Amino acid sequence: MTTLTQKPLNIVAVSGGLNHPSKTEALVQEILNELGDATPIHVHFIKFSEIGHLLGGAIYRNQLPQRVQDDLAAVEAADALIVGTPVYRASFTGLFKHFFDFVEQTALVDVPVLLAASGGSERHALVLEHQLRPLFSFFQAQTLPIGVYATDKDFTPEYTVKSELLRDRITLAVARALPILEWAPAKGQRAEVVKEKTVQASQHLGINKQIEQEEVLPSAAVPSLDAAEARLHGKKVTPEVA
Repeated sequence: MTTLTQKPLNIVAVSGGLNHPSKTEALVQEILNELGDATPIHVHFIKFSEIGHLLGGAIYRNQLPQRVQDDLAAVEAADALIVGTPVYRASFTGLFKHFFDFVEQTALVDVPVLLAASGGSERHALVLEHQLRPLFSFFQAQTLPIGVYATDKDFTPEYTVKSELLRDRITLAVARALPILEWAPAKGQRAEVVKEKTVQASQHLGINKQIEQEEVLPSAAVPSLDAAEARLHGKKVTPEVA
């Protein structure tokens, strides 16, 4: 009998927490641990506690240090993202937004994104729906059904998760995410498909440049969108030759 080895998902995690240790980093790590227990993953973890000072006042992507450009390329090539931010003034941090302003705006179409945030109290819980979900909807990414929000009381003084209710929420979020993540037409294919997008963005992308794009963007998550394009736009599909 032949045993098929499941190829690891290429997961990029982003923590917008600017301090270390950080409740947001701890929250994102806990989600990664739960996901890693459920399915094989390869993780690239981007921590703003390490790169925040490197973002500076860059207006063009090519003004950023190579480390940040490599992180942006990793985001664009990911099979799925786990993104977390602390809540400041009822929203994500300015540096978090500045980082995603440099992501090539067609590279994340159909990419699953699990949303997470940490705040001082439950009053900010809707930041997931009112701030993070619209941001990734702009990219036409696939924000996953269940997000994870944590408050200060969910953590120990050492910034580890102590709340069983939060752990249950993380388990639920990962359980709901798995069928989408393991559907896997994108798995192992996106990095090559989006490579040209990343190169072009590194050379030309600026946050003050107007970019025109189609309302329905081509997806790098599936081998071909011909059938879907035909249904949407009445295009004639040429049958593949065996």
